[in-house]
Amino acid sequence: MKGVLCNKGKNIFDRKVTEAQSSLIKIRILRRRVLVVFFLFGCGCAALGVILSGCTHGLEPFKVQPGFGGTIRFVLPWPPHDSVRDIRVVAFYDYPPKNIIGEVLSGQAKVYPPIGSTPLPTFVDSLQYTFDTDPATFQYLVVALQYGPNVFSDWKVVGAYGYSHGVGSPKPVIIPEDSYVNGIDIEVDFQNTPPTPNDTLAVLTSK
Repeated sequence: MKGVLCNKGKNIFDRKVTEAQSSLIKIRILRRRVLVVFFLFGCGCAALGVILSGCTHGLEPFKVQPGFGGTIRFVLPWPPHDSVRDIRVVAFYDYPPKNIIGEVLSGQAKVYPPIGSTPLPTFVDSLQYTFDTDPATFQYLVVALQYGPNVFSDWKVVGAYGYSHGVGSPKPVIIPEDSYVNGIDIEVDFQNTPPTPNDTLAVLTSK
C-alpha cells in the first residue's frame, strides 16, 4: 500500500515538474517573441528615419547649371573648304565690342566651344549647342568663322542672335541665377552675313 502511494505521489510530482518546465519554456518563447517584435520595431523606425531624411534632402532646391543653348541653322552652301578653318560661338557682355582679343583674354567675352577644345562641326545643315556660363547678360551673341590661317585676324561674323539673312539688330541673352535658357537659335547665312564690329573679328582660339 505504501508503495502504491509512493508511486502516485511520485507521478504527481513528476507531472507538476513537467508542467512547470513547460510553463518556463512557454515564457522563454514568449520573451523571445517580444524581443523580436521590439527589434523589428526598432529597425522599422530606423528605416523610416532614413527614408524621411532622404525625402527631406530631395525637397531641397535642384541646382541648375546656368547657361543657354539652341540650334544653329546654316543656309547652304558653305564656303569652300579652304575658307573654313574654325567656327565658334562668341558671347560678348558689351556691344559693340571695343577690343575683341582683349575681351576674350580678360573674360569679357565667352567662347564656345572653349578655347583649346574641338570647334563646332562644319559643313552641316544645323547643329545643337549648349553654352554653360555664369548668370549674366550678353549683349551680343555671334557665330564666328575663321576663314584664313591667321588666328588673330582672319575671323568674321557669319551669324548673330537677332539677325535673319544678315538683317536685324543684336538681341541680348539674359541668364538668370540657376537657370538654363533654351531656344537661343542663330541663323548663319554665308551669303548674307551681319556686319562685323570694327570690320574684323579677331577671336583668339589658340595660345
